[in-house]
Amino acid sequence: MTKQMLACVSLLSLAFAGYASAAAPEYGTLAEAKAMLTRAVAAMKTNQLDAIARFNHNDPEFRDRDLFVFCFDGGNGKFTAHEALVTYDVREFRDSIGAPVGEDMYNTAQQGRISEVVYIAPLPGSTELAMKSAYVTRIRDQVCGVSAYQVDGLTKSVKMAQPQRW
Repeated sequence: MTKQMLACVSLLSLAFAGYASAAAPEYGTLAEAKAMLTRAVAAMKTNQLDAIARFNHNDPEFRDRDLFVFCFDGGNGKFTAHEALVTYDVREFRDSIGAPVGEDMYNTAQQGRISEVVYIAPLPGSTELAMKSAYVTRIRDQVCGVSAYQVDGLTKSVKMAQPQRW
């Protein structure tokens, strides 16, 4: 009886694992990314050092699925908040096809205005490439942003990058 129960539990586990992996992962939307950036700007204006610490420690207000706040120094380009790139220069960041996305973010960000920089990035845990938008703005000496995959509103699927044929 115990062996039969273990076998049944094992089969159910495999079935549910297969179901979970077959289901599409849920990504944050462009609207959610903009809303998170708006909250980040408010936090930066209230207390910049506290806000950066909260961003770096994945405070739930600033971390949702694949969405998170990143910031870099508007002068030297070094990341001050990022889950993996603190101290790296944003201007060295290139997307999956080599476009200078970090330089675009550095040059585009302006005080009081949210700008969009579109680039190509791999889906988490995959080699498939998808379109992604970074929303960036300048807050005093910092530039902060939130990136989100571009999701098709009708099918809820991520917009895949089209390979270039030269």
